[in-house]
Amino acid sequence: MKEKVKIVILGGGYAGLLTAVTLQNKVHAKRADITLINKQDYHYLTTKIHESAAGALNPELIHLPISDLIDTERIHLVKDVVLKIDLMKKEVILKKCSERYDYLVAAIGGAPRTFNIPGLKENGHFIFDFEGTERLREQIKNQFIKYNADQDESRLTFVIGGAGFTGIEFLFEFLEQIPKMCKKYGIEEEKVKVICAESATTLLNGYDSRMAQDAWKSMQKLKCKVLGGLAISSCSKKEVLFSDGKTVKTNTIIWAGGIKGNPILENLGFPMLDGRVIVNEYLEVEGHKEIYILGDASVIFSPEGEPYPPSAQIALQQGQYCGKNIALKVYGQPIKPFNYIYRGAVMSLGRKNATGVVYGNYINGKLASFIKYVIEMRYYYMLGGLRMLAKEMKRERLIIKNHSKDTIPKN
Repeated sequence: MKEKVKIVILGGGYAGLLTAVTLQNKVHAKRADITLINKQDYHYLTTKIHESAAGALNPELIHLPISDLIDTERIHLVKDVVLKIDLMKKEVILKKCSERYDYLVAAIGGAPRTFNIPGLKENGHFIFDFEGTERLREQIKNQFIKYNADQDESRLTFVIGGAGFTGIEFLFEFLEQIPKMCKKYGIEEEKVKVICAESATTLLNGYDSRMAQDAWKSMQKLKCKVLGGLAISSCSKKEVLFSDGKTVKTNTIIWAGGIKGNPILENLGFPMLDGRVIVNEYLEVEGHKEIYILGDASVIFSPEGEPYPPSAQIALQQGQYCGKNIALKVYGQPIKPFNYIYRGAVMSLGRKNATGVVYGNYINGKLASFIKYVIEMRYYYMLGGLRMLAKEMKRERLIIKNHSKDTIPKN
């Protein structure tokens, strides 16, 4: 009998999980051993972490056990931390053990891009992963509680760095939660100050200008200060210094300034762009056709030669493609190049408002908010069809029913 092909997937995010689910459906158990390695035993919805961080959404709604999303009889789930990749031995070195591979899918995500701003890494709160946003959620709650004890105004001053997609989505969710938090803790709303600093002179660089206009118009109705063309130069635990020399006293610096590649991949000799690995039209590393790099850790180019920005949309398509691609290789079939289909983008502007462009059509308001919900539900369908979709919709209803409508964290 022919020896089984060993397939190792690093990362249980969108790209890694879709690769695993696709492989379990495309490759017979007699032909391949599939291992999925993730540092946690759960998957989380990165497109909704801004809601959880702001206290607008119960964390349970974006926190999903990986074992519920895959066929555990087909896929071996390993909870461990990746330390390095040995290209010569075709082996992944983990904290607890090691895994040999014939095909390696590195979908291990990236890291927050800090631009080497002094003090940011040590003192900032990053809208990046589930654990970080949970810490931010607690930080915000604690500042309201502590203000009642010491009346320190800096506790109610919140500085957000970055007015890109994630920064804007978080800003609107947070601003909508402030009246609820003020009512809960007996604080006047006027005492809360929210400042959003963006080094560029415009919002949402790289996105449709109509989305930026919608975001700007909606901001005018809310109490916040948006500082365009102004960068954060440095920060400490108690203060932020801006590029114009002015400072703001604050205990909470929230960073949404973008993503860079994963440090684990930096010293492997792969071609890189801005800290991310450049892959070919098959999502393979040139010279290592057994290695695929997906998601935030990779770069692929448009037909015009421009790098596509990292997004959940591209990660999902890469995961499905990669699973099919490896399956074709296992069965000795010819493969086709990856063809990214850009369907547009929808950005939330609070709970019942959104803006976006879908298949070239501009949408906003409640319609856009509904479309965003449909897009999120479609992900469950991609994972497991109607059964998975129905299961998650039922789970969502139960979580909401069993918790107070007030989603602000309790003491």
